[in-house]
Amino acid sequence: MAALKSRLGIQAVLTALVALLLLAMPGIPSPPLYVSLAGFAMAGILVASNTLSAYLKIFVSVYGVGYLVLAGAKTLAAMGALPATVAALLPPDFAATGSVVFAAIVLAVSHWKPIRDITLIADPYFASHDAPSREIGMFRRFGRTEGQIGRNLVALSIFVNFADVALTLRFNFFYRDMYNALQEFDAPSFWYQLGYIFVPLAVLNVVIGMFDIYVDSGLQLRWRTWLTHNLYERWLGEGTHYRIPFVDEHADNPDQRIQSDVNNFIAQTTTLSTRLLSQAAQLVSFIVILWTLSRDFVLPFTDTVIPGFLVWLVIAYAVVGTWLTHLIGKPLIGLDYRQEQVEADFRFALARNRIYSEQIALLRGERAESSRLSTLFHAIVDNYVGIIFRRIKLIAFTFSYRQASTIFPLVIAAPSFFAKKITLGALQQTSNAFSNVQNSLNFFINSYTILAAYKANTIRLGSFKRAMTKAEALAGAGYGLANGNDTAGAVTARDLTLALPDGREIVRGASFELPKNRATLLSGPSGSGKSTLFRAIAGIWPFGKGRVDVPAGQSALVLPQRPYIPLGSLRGAVAYPHTVDTFSDEAIRDALRAAQLPQLADQLDTVDSWDRRLSGGEQQRLAIARAILAKPDWLFLDESTAALDEETEATIYRMLRETLPGTTLVSIGHRSTLNKHHDQRLEMKSTGEGRFEPRLSAMPAPAE
Repeated sequence: MAALKSRLGIQAVLTALVALLLLAMPGIPSPPLYVSLAGFAMAGILVASNTLSAYLKIFVSVYGVGYLVLAGAKTLAAMGALPATVAALLPPDFAATGSVVFAAIVLAVSHWKPIRDITLIADPYFASHDAPSREIGMFRRFGRTEGQIGRNLVALSIFVNFADVALTLRFNFFYRDMYNALQEFDAPSFWYQLGYIFVPLAVLNVVIGMFDIYVDSGLQLRWRTWLTHNLYERWLGEGTHYRIPFVDEHADNPDQRIQSDVNNFIAQTTTLSTRLLSQAAQLVSFIVILWTLSRDFVLPFTDTVIPGFLVWLVIAYAVVGTWLTHLIGKPLIGLDYRQEQVEADFRFALARNRIYSEQIALLRGERAESSRLSTLFHAIVDNYVGIIFRRIKLIAFTFSYRQASTIFPLVIAAPSFFAKKITLGALQQTSNAFSNVQNSLNFFINSYTILAAYKANTIRLGSFKRAMTKAEALAGAGYGLANGNDTAGAVTARDLTLALPDGREIVRGASFELPKNRATLLSGPSGSGKSTLFRAIAGIWPFGKGRVDVPAGQSALVLPQRPYIPLGSLRGAVAYPHTVDTFSDEAIRDALRAAQLPQLADQLDTVDSWDRRLSGGEQQRLAIARAILAKPDWLFLDESTAALDEETEATIYRMLRETLPGTTLVSIGHRSTLNKHHDQRLEMKSTGEGRFEPRLSAMPAPAE
């Protein structure tokens, strides 16, 4: 960001110097006075743009360079310092002034809330100092950091788009000269226009089009890679994904937002921003041409002169069309947002049916699931029908509007042509300029459907980022619950109160100590806060007050009742949360055998849906194998053997005490058979009004 600010300051100084030089060369042919004055305006805009977002700064910076290049090139051409062929291809003088207008537009819209919403999502990439991504070879050496590569690619994309606009302008003058040559039967001039003007322009047009696709694709790919990594790492980091459901920001289906919404946002941002600005460039350029052509326009069939009549006509025509389009198409924003939501809900329900297919089959729940899927899909159909009818209304208007606009310039200019006041080339140039101005003004009309989807997409990504921010703040604030490592060898709780997300307290005023090397059994009725207490010790539960301390430098592993089994090979499932190369094959096989899963020891490289293939008891034993590999200092078992028979459970506990002598066990369980495997009990005792307090006691002696 600092480098970008200094670059804008240097550009401001250079622009002011160029403008001053243009004014100080009275004896040498130079562009018109307004080009020089525009240079001073450009310098002021560059200085004022220091506070802009990182993304918008790129556009202003490019416009500053554009002014310098265009004004300088036209000056060199006027001095005869450029070859005639190159000078003939340059755009008109006012193109340099157009760069100033576009920079002013960017500075003005930067304060508009929808633009701020977009830049809040876009800026982190372009301000990034991360090393260039190694995943993508395209443009990897186009900057020292990923953010610099992104800025350079956006700048290059803008230059390419403005080069395309410049070609469009030059084609407009080519058609004028060619039709004039035809009208005057001037064969040499006609063939010159085709051979020396059209052919170079056509070749440049093809090359620029191909390069434009390459640049845009590279930018989108690099930007999506960085933003996707950034979002899912932030989502998974520090338990944020776990806390998001507890905040008041709507952020359903994070999988869709990270995969689909990111891709759509980047594609739409790069496409719309460059298209919008190229349309603005085209608009300003052709309005100047149209004004020149109709400077002394006589209203057909009258003697009334209306300066610039065609400009006022096309602006009025486009403003009315834009207003009507907005009225017709505004409901599409809400409908598109709703469509994304109902589609994601339906897809999520289908995924859950796949994950829980065994439970559904055992309960014969197919009819209930089918009914629920039918309801969810009906919501998709209903909303999409609303989109269809709204699009039909919008398309009916826009098609009619475009059809009517094709004959407007000919109807208006034809009387002057038949009266021999303008040439055939001027008629053709008028029609072409009118069409280009009208198309530029109609950008909003023609792109309303895309803009509606884009706004909905931006809202979804923005709410997801806000939800993550609130979830991250929740981790450090909550109700005042603090986590630390002040203790030397025990897990301690002081004045601990735990609450549910709705604020209802379930554990109150707890103070206890879980000493090292003494196995503790946590027991109590269902709903008394046993699992919530484990979450607080693990540091992921944000609702509460008091303090929980764990020994510094000691590792802990929590095994829930239903373990998470990732996709992929059995090796990866057993090694989780470590990577597959952390443990040797023999260590993994030994862990599986110790966890009473010898039949799986030779299937380490088998890829399967292990969460569906393994029974509940096998999944719990697989989680035990993880603990054997990890060898944590503290092992918290949240009913982690509830799916096992008592004999197997006893075998597992004896194995853990023998295999992991340096690990302190803390278990949640209801079976009395667990007593003999623990040294003390932490029991959740009711204090009334739905609150419980953990009380430490010695384990009762076994019955004779």
